[in-house]
Amino acid sequence: MVVTLNELDVADVSGMIAAAVAVVQIFIPLALPLILLGVLRDEHAGATTTSAVSWSVIGRFLHGSRWPTLLAADSASIRGVPWHVVFITRMKTILALLTAIAAVVTPLGLYQAIIEDDDWTENVSFHYIRDPSEFGWGTPPRVNLPWSRICGAFLPVECPNSFSNVTNFFNETGEYIQVSNYNSHVPQYVIDAFQSGLEHMEDSVSSIFDIQSRSYSWQLINDHPGAAVPDNGQTYPVDDFRMISSNILADDYLAIEGLVIDMKNGGIGFRNHSAPPQTPYGSTWSEDLLFIEPESQCVDTNLTLDFSLPRFTSEATSSISHLVLTDRGGFANLNLSYPNYTNTNTQRDPQLWDRAYKGAWLNNVISMAYLNVTNPRNTSDPDSEPFTYLNSHVGKQFPLMNENGIFSAPLTISVDGLFLSSSYGSYLDTSWVFSTPEISNFSFPNTTSYKPLYENPFNITASNFTSASIACAGKWSGDNANLDNFVANCGMLYGAPIRTDNKSSSIVFEPGSNWSMPLYSCIMTAKATIKRVTFRFNGTDDLSAIKVTEINHKVYPDEESMPLWGVERSDKNLSDVRLLWGLISSPDQGNISLHTLRQESLYLPGFDPTLGFSTTGGYQNLPGSEFYIRGIGSVFSMKYDSNLPDYTGKMNLAMYHRWQELSKAANTASKILDLIWTDVSSNAVVGTRGLHGARLQGYSSSSMSEPSSNTPAVKFMQRRVRYHWEYAVPALIVLILTAVIAFVTLLFAIIGRANMTRLRQYLNKTSQGRILTTHLYGQKGGTVAQEPHTLRPRSTRRWVENVGKNPVTVAEGNNDFLVIDGPQASQPRPLLQENLQKGPAAAHDQEK
Repeated sequence: MVVTLNELDVADVSGMIAAAVAVVQIFIPLALPLILLGVLRDEHAGATTTSAVSWSVIGRFLHGSRWPTLLAADSASIRGVPWHVVFITRMKTILALLTAIAAVVTPLGLYQAIIEDDDWTENVSFHYIRDPSEFGWGTPPRVNLPWSRICGAFLPVECPNSFSNVTNFFNETGEYIQVSNYNSHVPQYVIDAFQSGLEHMEDSVSSIFDIQSRSYSWQLINDHPGAAVPDNGQTYPVDDFRMISSNILADDYLAIEGLVIDMKNGGIGFRNHSAPPQTPYGSTWSEDLLFIEPESQCVDTNLTLDFSLPRFTSEATSSISHLVLTDRGGFANLNLSYPNYTNTNTQRDPQLWDRAYKGAWLNNVISMAYLNVTNPRNTSDPDSEPFTYLNSHVGKQFPLMNENGIFSAPLTISVDGLFLSSSYGSYLDTSWVFSTPEISNFSFPNTTSYKPLYENPFNITASNFTSASIACAGKWSGDNANLDNFVANCGMLYGAPIRTDNKSSSIVFEPGSNWSMPLYSCIMTAKATIKRVTFRFNGTDDLSAIKVTEINHKVYPDEESMPLWGVERSDKNLSDVRLLWGLISSPDQGNISLHTLRQESLYLPGFDPTLGFSTTGGYQNLPGSEFYIRGIGSVFSMKYDSNLPDYTGKMNLAMYHRWQELSKAANTASKILDLIWTDVSSNAVVGTRGLHGARLQGYSSSSMSEPSSNTPAVKFMQRRVRYHWEYAVPALIVLILTAVIAFVTLLFAIIGRANMTRLRQYLNKTSQGRILTTHLYGQKGGTVAQEPHTLRPRSTRRWVENVGKNPVTVAEGNNDFLVIDGPQASQPRPLLQENLQKGPAAAHDQEK
């Protein structure tokens, strides 16, 4: 891998400089001795003459270099040398090598980091920051927009805690409704009640009345004769929906205009964005935010739709061929016991998995009856028993295409996408019910008449599968709107198909390839909770500089410190009213009757989750009570909803591939629903409460509030030098050895075995010049008597003046003998030249 100069950091450059210095430190001690040898001149036959003191200097310089070790000279020998001398002398080389390595490696661990400065924490004023992204451009400015509330699914119904006057009466001709006044306004005391709990929260926490529709419009007056006209014919605001952008593949925490969105797990937090003052290196802080998050559970039906792609597309009548329903144990291994779950105290134990399992079980049982795999109970015969036979086994396939290659069920199966349906059993054609096979022919336009694939002996229809949806959700439109009946929708997730022939990647659609689509029973709901969100602000003074670093569930020390949630108490049906909910200060809220609950989160009330977001506009302006319901409806109708982006993956191969990975198991498949809900809902609503004095929308006022005086503690970032300690290992070894050496040195100094006097003696004893002059001149060449019977080394100055300047000739004789000569030697010697010619033996004889 080639590293360019632009990729180097300060640590790398420091290491390179240290390496260059180490090379120079090695090269110069090796080169200078060679230069010295070039300066010294041999007189003849390898003999060199210079002063005695020069021999000391030359010896120190040559033996102090690395050449003795490299050339295995005498001074580097270990034979005949005591082990402690060898050990100490070798430590010098080892430490020099380690020091060179440490000098190069140690700087590589240096780096600069921007960190939180715990010593610089302040409570500062926050200011609004705009969103420069498409969400900022696509969100209309907030105006004086009062709340509006309309109740009644088909006929006008008086909303809870409203000033409307709606009367129901009966006579012999039927039921009638008389509307003397229909007031869409939400009373201020109601708004105050559902914002009262904020006084126990941080200033950043929103209420249901801090949630506004991202897009809005105004309702036209209904001038139809006899129609109930709200607000005496005045126009009133309604929510609206326009898709702005999609973040479905972000897999991150994002801050957009009015929201914090969790595209890792699903969920949106409400915040009108603001930030502390800018600093050179940024800042970080944490806030409590109101979150609404989806919660989904999926159960594997152990059924799959398997098919292949046509080998010749020009001859294909469908995009897929050989479509079959395969029993992976959903029929053959069915648990014959009817599943039940308790529907009491649903807020604390919603039993979502049990609900989804019940939907899967009913889907399989009804499908088995349709396919005549087994028999249901005959309700007209009290003695009849279900499941008296079983015509299936694991791996058995049930064809779903006729001989013309036509799939007659309501679904449109494709190889390049997943989809969801709020209807169970949509892979079967339940629109036909036949009493006898003779009348079962049916003609499609431009096709040949054919018989249906299955006789459907028990007359199974779509209404039978609808019962599975109701049993899973646990409620119906006529049930009472209350705390326990939280919003939920059930249906089937048809996972992204995966290749089963293992011949190539699962995103290559080869003709003739085989594919399998898993079928899951899923339930989806939504809940409100408080989460702790950590922000980092650095860069330009707009929302692009805010990074959401963490989103965590808020931790409470005990139950008493948990939020107190309130939900309107009502005698209305679920289909007629969207209940208000929120954080309250106490169960007693004056004129408002409430269901209350103290816990971490609240499963939100509601019904009609099949109704998704629509660009045709809503009917009221109370998004906090219904956007999450429409979000669930959009998820389960995404296959057919033209108001939304393509979430099937058909138009986005990256999305399709991600859905494939999540579709492999039921526990990960539920995440698909949560992410789609989050992406759609983030385009539908916006939060209006912020620490900078955000708009607190109410009935009679839309002015800006005072900026928060209770802002979170902000930690300002500072640049600091940091170090990767693994690069310090060589330096730590050198440091430890240095400490050991220092300790031993100090020890010998204390006991008197290592001092300057003794060191000077050993330096003189091992001096090359003194050894030579002692050899030539005897005692006067090395020591001098100062007192009787006392000899001590001459000082360097006196030794140089006496004999150190005398020239000494050193040559190499035969058999590695050294020949030494000098003027005024203590014993007469023959000429050097003669000794060199005759050899060491002759010289020895002459000395005798």
